[in-house]
Amino acid sequence: MRYVVCAAMALICTTLRAQTPPARPQFEVASVRPTVIDNPRLLQVSREFARNVRRPGEIPMTDPDRVRLQNWALLDLIAAAYSVRSTQVSGPVWLSDQVFDIEAKVPVGTPKEELNAMLQSLLEERFGLKVHRATQTEQGFALVVGKNGPKLIPAEPPPVPAQGLTEEEQRAQNMQKLQSGLAATTERMQEKLAAVGAFNTQSWRSITMEELAVQLMRLAEAPVVDETGLTGKYKVTIETWKDADVAGGTVFDAVEKLGLKLEPRKVTVETVVVDQVSKMPTPN
Repeated sequence: MRYVVCAAMALICTTLRAQTPPARPQFEVASVRPTVIDNPRLLQVSREFARNVRRPGEIPMTDPDRVRLQNWALLDLIAAAYSVRSTQVSGPVWLSDQVFDIEAKVPVGTPKEELNAMLQSLLEERFGLKVHRATQTEQGFALVVGKNGPKLIPAEPPPVPAQGLTEEEQRAQNMQKLQSGLAATTERMQEKLAAVGAFNTQSWRSITMEELAVQLMRLAEAPVVDETGLTGKYKVTIETWKDADVAGGTVFDAVEKLGLKLEPRKVTVETVVVDQVSKMPTPN
């Protein structure tokens, strides 16, 4: 009889463990503080720049075991946590006004893919965040291959580590390459500005068409989905002109130069709907 009872208890425990969902990854320790705003205009410019160059779901790591997010609006934190753009977050209008600095320690050996789940946990714990996912159909564009085929340059393979150089020499070599690239870009920008006026340019050494479609959303001011069928990685430069009178300066012109096309299309967009969130976090 005792054996039967023990066997039954073991079965119940095993069943409960099987039904218990695995714990969501969490930061070891995290500090969340409101950003001290010395220059509101400069803060707004830096936030807009960071928002435009970040890929959805990208959470930068300054150190192998640490995440530092400075001047991040609560709207952008939610978007990053759930791997969507800020325009795909539906919630209170003040989400863009609440700005924070976050510093968090990441457990050793944590895959970078788990950072999003960690940020979700942090927002839920400190801001009481509750969301649900939804979809909506709206007017947008499909990125497709043009009638004459793509004119894309394949991305260069990752550089092979230099042989026979010390770590310090490799850093110096990489810095020299970076400075050369910045100098060339600055010279090119100055030439363009002197010739016509202000312009926007974005370049990627290695980007997929799916990632490019995401980047084009801001320039097209509408959702963009990838329907090119191209699976490789490419070196891409998109250049648009702010002056509306400059011929060939729209995002549509820039895409056509790549042998691609933006076709108007009704597209389905995933959204993250905020059901509950506090303006300020709980104390550290």
